[in-house]
Amino acid sequence: MDLSDLQFWAFLAAAIPVLFLPVVIVWWKGHPIVPIALLSLAFWPGALILALRLRRKRDL
Repeated sequence: MDLSDLQFWAFLAAAIPVLFLPVVIVWWKGHPIVPIALLSLAFWPGALILALRLRRKRDL
């Protein structure tokens, strides 16, 4: 694979934001992001499902 290949860079441009989508969702909901970040790197669909199912922390 040639690094100047446009398809390679287009794939990276799409894959990197999608990979961190669960992390952004969990951060927005106010939970710790490290477990979801690790899960996202290994099992992206599972991390996304978990991130969406977490309830938002309420301010006391």
